[in-house]
Amino acid sequence: MRVDLLGPLRVRDDSGAEIAVPAGRQRALLIRLAQEPGRLVPAAVLIDALWPGEPPANAPGALQTQVSRLRGRIGDRLAADSGGYRLTDTATDAAEFERLAAQTETAAREQDAGTVRHLAGRALELWRGPALAGVADLPFAEAEATRLTARREAVAALLVEARLELEGAAAVLAELAARHGADPLSEPDAGRYMRALAASGRQAEALDVYEKLRSRLADELGIDPSPALARAHLDVLRGIETAPAAETVSHLPRPLTDCIGREHDLTALRDLVDANRLVTLTGPGGTGKTRLVIEAGHRIEQEGTGVRLVELAPVNDAGRLDDVFLDALGLSEPALSKRNVDARERLAEALRNRRMVLIVDNCEHLIDAVAALAAHLLPRAPVLRMLATSREPLGLTGEAVFNLGPLSTPDSATAADAASHSAVRLFVERGRQSDSSFALSAANAGTVVGICAALDGLPLSIELAAARLRSMSLEDLASRLDDRFTLLNRGDRTAAPRQRSLRGVVDWSWDLLDEHERRVLARLSVFNGGADLDAACEVCSADADDIRSLVDKSLVQRLPRGRYRLLETVREYSAERLAEFGETARAYLAHAEYFARLAERAAPYLQRAEQVEWLDRLAADHENLTAAIRRMIAAGNARLAHQAVVPISWYWWMRGYRKEGQELSFQVRDMEGPVEPVHRAGAHLAGMWALWSGLLDPDEVAAGYAEAERIIEEHDLYEVDPLLKMVPVLRALLSGDETALRAVGAGLDRERDAHVRGMVLLFCSEYSARAGKPEQALAELTESNAIFTALGERFGIIMSLQALASTRTAEGDHVEARRMLLSALEAESELGADRSDSVIVENVWRIDAEFGADPEAVLAQMRVEEEGARQIGNFENVIGARTSAAVCLRRLGKLTEARDELLAAEAGLPEYINFSEVSLRLYRHLAEVARELGDRELEARAAEKAEGSLWPFTL
Repeated sequence: MRVDLLGPLRVRDDSGAEIAVPAGRQRALLIRLAQEPGRLVPAAVLIDALWPGEPPANAPGALQTQVSRLRGRIGDRLAADSGGYRLTDTATDAAEFERLAAQTETAAREQDAGTVRHLAGRALELWRGPALAGVADLPFAEAEATRLTARREAVAALLVEARLELEGAAAVLAELAARHGADPLSEPDAGRYMRALAASGRQAEALDVYEKLRSRLADELGIDPSPALARAHLDVLRGIETAPAAETVSHLPRPLTDCIGREHDLTALRDLVDANRLVTLTGPGGTGKTRLVIEAGHRIEQEGTGVRLVELAPVNDAGRLDDVFLDALGLSEPALSKRNVDARERLAEALRNRRMVLIVDNCEHLIDAVAALAAHLLPRAPVLRMLATSREPLGLTGEAVFNLGPLSTPDSATAADAASHSAVRLFVERGRQSDSSFALSAANAGTVVGICAALDGLPLSIELAAARLRSMSLEDLASRLDDRFTLLNRGDRTAAPRQRSLRGVVDWSWDLLDEHERRVLARLSVFNGGADLDAACEVCSADADDIRSLVDKSLVQRLPRGRYRLLETVREYSAERLAEFGETARAYLAHAEYFARLAERAAPYLQRAEQVEWLDRLAADHENLTAAIRRMIAAGNARLAHQAVVPISWYWWMRGYRKEGQELSFQVRDMEGPVEPVHRAGAHLAGMWALWSGLLDPDEVAAGYAEAERIIEEHDLYEVDPLLKMVPVLRALLSGDETALRAVGAGLDRERDAHVRGMVLLFCSEYSARAGKPEQALAELTESNAIFTALGERFGIIMSLQALASTRTAEGDHVEARRMLLSALEAESELGADRSDSVIVENVWRIDAEFGADPEAVLAQMRVEEEGARQIGNFENVIGARTSAAVCLRRLGKLTEARDELLAAEAGLPEYINFSEVSLRLYRHLAEVARELGDRELEARAAEKAEGSLWPFTL
């Protein structure tokens, strides 16, 4: 989160979207916390800030109220800890200004006018108005606002002095006049103004400024001019000559094209160069490292600092390094006249007092020699800065490393969203240079986004692809990216060979690896979506140092939360090399064994309080798990396929991967070959949840459960995996056998079988309710909910709360029913479910539609919910939203529209409606609407469908 305090309060989340914070105490609380981001601010300090001198009677409670309201705006970034509160993961413009101001002052002391101009300009650009606007009258903000404003003025003064030195008096005269007019008693500003006037040939005006200020100082303050102002007066009397600013001669190449999409990286890199004397820009081949440092070099030159470029790509002999540096500085000597002086010492002597930035490009193949030279030069040349590019760091103490990643690619395929992302902007610009008629449009935005994403956002790949638009259509280009190394094989004829093709870029990095590193990189290609360190080491027969080395060489990306991945381009290249080594099948097997063990390790925790942690763990490796299963299916390895599928059936259900999980489960279940009986039985449970959506034939499901029970009893597996006791429970539920259901429950152990027992009580409560025993039903539901709450098992909590809400609805207490459902939704959100994919939200819609005070508003909301569910492919929630919309229409007296809405929704019902909850609800409402319209035929048809439902719970 970003909180801007230098002007009207502005709060933005990580995506850049603004967060509205109401004026008053919420805003004051945020500003006070943002004055010390990341630090704990005691509650007593916050109370004093919000209620200065007049705290309310229950001050801690009042503060907690404000905290809760603010947390509703900014989320968990407002954290409570040890008697106070802090902002986490928060940056502020005030902190950035303080950093830039300190760097400006350092550069001023070092008399580096170019750096002062650059840094001071950036610092002042952060100000959008008075500091802490809106709360500056509060005691906690008043002193801070005054301090920040004073420092702003000090930075502005340094900027004026730097510009005066670099640009001459004429460039800053108007600004100096404005500053003097704003504060006529400021002696420093008056002195600068006098010197600038004199340098511009306006000595009389300069002397007049002095006389007026001297008089006012004497009359109003009773003091004489300061020594500094007196010296300025004397300089004007003696005469000032200001030499014009020197014209900068660039020693850098000027690229033919603009540097697109790297504005933020340029700023960040420039900050590093200002703050550090050795900066290494690292990143995979093709990310545009050379292009970026050339652009940064031009900007540094414009600020008055000299820049020279040392190109190492064509240099293969480390022994020539000193001479290459001397050539770049224009200090080389003819062979016949060379002095008997060590080249390295001559280089050090030439750079000793030269204020410059030395760009050293493409160091990776001479990394040790470049590191040694940098270690020799930098201590001997105290005002020298070095900016290197390499696919790995130099590894020197004091080195600042900037890792340049790919360009950003959008998630959305709309033209408006796509055009704001740098990868798309680069493709469109280069595409237009290849084909003048090419433009981004709503029709082709999806294809362009797909191309940029497939190419990992790598600038070189994007430029090579865009160049192909001279000879092929956008669609043809997209369809050929599966063979990217053949497709992108011709680039700029003047570029180095390794930059002319995509394969050449990766070849260059591969050739710099030793044999073991090559095999580790090749094996890493079997991972889909990345891996953590343990997985990478185990599957690839590597250690942590091997992975670190590949990260340093920019071939492996280090991701947040300790994960690693290959860019798709590198992954495809490495997969080719893995096949050349003859290791593909072996690596696939090692990968599948690792993730099958992970699935088995996760299984016990998916019905406990730790389930959220383990769902997140499995989600991080979702692509690896599915890839492992598919590969084992293809290889005919039934043992490993079953071992991986069965334990994560709950994961697929709770995280919304139901269709994919069902598909894989059924493929695995049908595999032949030796399989552990416990896994064979479990496979008949996996994927069967689709029964309750109406997507599976109930007879086939029943047959699967029967086969599972046969295997369980044959091999005595109930003690091996207690959760298999759900099989007879589900068989009893499907057959409507209450006696069998209660018999299974009676035989369960209260501790060991707690989860199964909670489900049995949930199911039994329905039979109790139907038998006219509401007290018993409520007791069973209450105990079921207590079991799941004690276990921390959210799915059971959701189901039991839904059933409890139904009892409240039947009693007419819709408010309490809705509250329970919202609690269920909160528990479901902890599982990571998308609201549009929720299994519980349709029940909230039902209450709002039937009993809400504003059916018009609910109807509008149902249209939004319907579209959200449609976009993610949840047909049940589409039907649920449309059914609730029809209820609203009926309440508004629009019976014909309600009927048409229900009939349109009916077209989306599943094949097997008898076990479909949304089908039952739709037909009940359709029967009621048809009856009110007098359509007896439709009423009879809908009523027959509703009565034939086997849905086992009360709606």
